[in-house]
Amino acid sequence: MIAAGYLRVSTDEQAEHGISIPSQKSRILSYCNSQGWDLYKFYIDDGYSGKDLERPDIKTLIRDSESRPFDVVVVIKLDRLSRRQKDVLYLLEDIFEPLNIGFKSVAEPFDTTTSFGKAAIGMMAVFAQLERETIVERVIMAKNEAAKQGRFMGGIPPYGYKHNPVTKSIEIDEITAEVVRTIYAKYLHGDMGYQAITNWLESKKIPAPRAKHWNRSTVLKILTNSVYAGYREHNGVLNEGKHKGIVSIEEWESTHKLISSRQNSTPSKIHSGLISGLIFCTECGARMRTKNVWQNHPCTDPKHITRYYVCYSQDGSTPYMIKYSKCQCGYKVANDIDKLVVDQLMSYSLNTTILFKTSKKLLSNKKTSHAKMMIEKHQKELDTIKGKMDRWYTAFELESLDPEQLMDRVQDLRKKKIYLEEKLEEYKNELEAQDERKLNIELLVKTLKNFKQIWPKATPEERRGIIVNTIKSVHVSKNNDIKIEFITD
Repeated sequence: MIAAGYLRVSTDEQAEHGISIPSQKSRILSYCNSQGWDLYKFYIDDGYSGKDLERPDIKTLIRDSESRPFDVVVVIKLDRLSRRQKDVLYLLEDIFEPLNIGFKSVAEPFDTTTSFGKAAIGMMAVFAQLERETIVERVIMAKNEAAKQGRFMGGIPPYGYKHNPVTKSIEIDEITAEVVRTIYAKYLHGDMGYQAITNWLESKKIPAPRAKHWNRSTVLKILTNSVYAGYREHNGVLNEGKHKGIVSIEEWESTHKLISSRQNSTPSKIHSGLISGLIFCTECGARMRTKNVWQNHPCTDPKHITRYYVCYSQDGSTPYMIKYSKCQCGYKVANDIDKLVVDQLMSYSLNTTILFKTSKKLLSNKKTSHAKMMIEKHQKELDTIKGKMDRWYTAFELESLDPEQLMDRVQDLRKKKIYLEEKLEEYKNELEAQDERKLNIELLVKTLKNFKQIWPKATPEERRGIIVNTIKSVHVSKNNDIKIEFITD
C-alpha cells in the first residue's frame, strides 16, 4: 500500500496543542510504518482554516488522486481534512471512493471500506462542523463582550501601539506614537491635508505600518480611528477602552469636525505655507506651525489674512510639541520665509561646488557593499541549515531516528533558521533603502541643477512637491537666518 499524508494547521494555538506540522508528520510516518505502508508524499496546508476547501495542497491532493499514485489518504484526525460535513463527504464519496482510494484517521477508529465505517465518518463530520459553528458563535459573543468592556479584541495592534502578552492588552509604543501625534498636529494645526502629510512622511523616510510606503488612506485611517483617543468602536458603537489614548478626546473630536467641514466645503483659497511640516525653530528646536491671522485694514473689506510660521513653544497650542516654554523666536511672515528658501535654492542652482559635493556622495557605496556581503553570508548559512534539517527528516523517514530524537535535532536548527531569515530580511531592506537613497541623490542633484528653469513654470502643487522631495528641514532663527537640510544629508 502507498499512502499520502495530509496535514493542516491553522493557528499557533493548535500547534501548542500537539498538532503542529512536525507532530502530524511524526504520527503519520509512525502509523504508516506500523501498517507496512510506503509514504508517497506529504500534502501540507500550513496556516489555513478547515472551513472550506480553498487550500492549495488539498486541491493538489484532489488533482493527484485522478492518476491514483497512492492507495490511501492518511490524516491524524478527520477535522484536519475539513470541518464541514459537506466537504468531508464530497472528498470521500465523490473523489476517493470512485477511484478506490481508502481513507484513514490515525486517532479515530473507522474504516471507509465498510458501511458502518462510512456512517461513522459522516457522524464525525457532523460533529466537526458543529464544533466549528460553535467556535464562530463564541468568538462573535466574545468580541461583542470585549467591545463593551473596551478590551483589545486581538489581531495586529493599531499603529502606535504594541501588544503586551502579560496583560493581554495594548500599550503605547512611544516611537510610533510620536508619529501619530505628529500626523494629528499637522492636520489640526499645520493646515496640511492627507496627501501633504503623506508626502511629508515619505520625505522623512518614516517606516509605514505594514506597507512599503505611506498613502492617503493610511493617514485618513489614523485620523479617524477612535482607538487613538482611548476608545474602541464596534458595530458603530464607541466604548471607552482599557488602553491609554495617544491623543486627547478633544483633539480627536476636533479632527473629526475638521474632516467633516473640509469634505462639505468648497476648496479654500488659503493655502498652507510652502515649507509647512518641514520648518523648525533654531532657538529651541521645536517645530513651527502655519497660522492664519485675520487682520483689519482701514481700507480693506473683507478682512485680510496673513499667514505666519510660529514656533510651537511660543504658540503653546499643543503642549506636547513645546520644547522651551519661554522661546521668543517670533512670528515669521510665511511668504517672506518661503522667498528666502526659494532664493537659497536658486543660488544652489548656480553653485557648482555644492553640486559636486552632492554628486560625490553617489560614489560612497560602503554600506551597500556591506549589506550585499551580509546577505550572501546569511543566505549561505541559511542554505546549510536547511540542508541539515532535510537530512534529519530523511533519517527519520528511513527509521534511523525516532520522533523525539528528530525534534531534539531540529529544534535548535529551526531557531537559527528563523533568526537568519529575520536578519536576511533586515539586510535586504537596508540594501533597498540604499538604492532608494541613491535615486534620491540623483533626483536632488538634477532638481538643484535645473531649479532656476523649472521653478517659474511649476504650479503651486508642483512647487510643493519639489520642496517636499528635496528638503528634509528648514531651520529659522529669531533674526530670520535660515539653514536648509536636504533629504540626503
